[in-house]
Amino acid sequence: MRFAGIDERTPIPELNRIVESGATPILTLEPWQPGMGPNQPAYSLRRIAAGEFDTQLDSWARNLAQWNRPLVVRFGHEMNSDHYPWSIGVNGNTAADFVNAWHRVRQRFAQQGASNASFMWCPDAPHDGSVDMAAAFPGTDAVDLLGLDGYNWGFGDGHSWREPEAIFGGGLDQLRRLDGEHQIVIGETATVEGPQSGVDKAKWIQRLFDFLSRQDRVVGMVWFQMVKERDWRFNSSAQSQTAFQDALASRPPS
Repeated sequence: MRFAGIDERTPIPELNRIVESGATPILTLEPWQPGMGPNQPAYSLRRIAAGEFDTQLDSWARNLAQWNRPLVVRFGHEMNSDHYPWSIGVNGNTAADFVNAWHRVRQRFAQQGASNASFMWCPDAPHDGSVDMAAAFPGTDAVDLLGLDGYNWGFGDGHSWREPEAIFGGGLDQLRRLDGEHQIVIGETATVEGPQSGVDKAKWIQRLFDFLSRQDRVVGMVWFQMVKERDWRFNSSAQSQTAFQDALASRPPS
């Protein structure tokens, strides 16, 4: 996965490296100035839907069309939470605004011939403070892949330890009710260490793989392999790295 602000250059070298590794890139296209917080009314969804960012969108679409390799575009992820300029309830955005902006983005990509780009609609897993994802769903015909993000933030800062079932169960059920057709990918996930350093994280990783393996239409997940708000890396301890490796080894690609 590669994150990029809408005003940034198209990261063709980075996308090439992903392809050369044997993977299909997921490009998370974000309408904001990265790192500047959610209060950015210049990037409101109404402005995107009204065409004020068509120049940027057309540039992205043309460059990706010329690149001409398959990729997934994840536009405006986690729109049902409150931490981005495109979030519902932030900068005056409504769920209808998100749907309109989504259709505008797809329209510009189609007009520029970027048929190699598939689109992932990716809300945040429901949690306290999130809004209902359903109103922001642009329709089965307007998406190619469904996504869902969710993290175990652990204890502190108003958070509590949550197992994978508690994080994703309700959201996955809702996705399947909204769209009975498309495959589902966990777009972002990770966990912190627990009180038993390494041990709790290793158990959580194993439970995640076990849980997802039982979920209808869930075909994959992306682990957020970074030190950001927390140390999310799967190799933050020897135990968690071993658990991750063992979970992958027990589930060979189909």
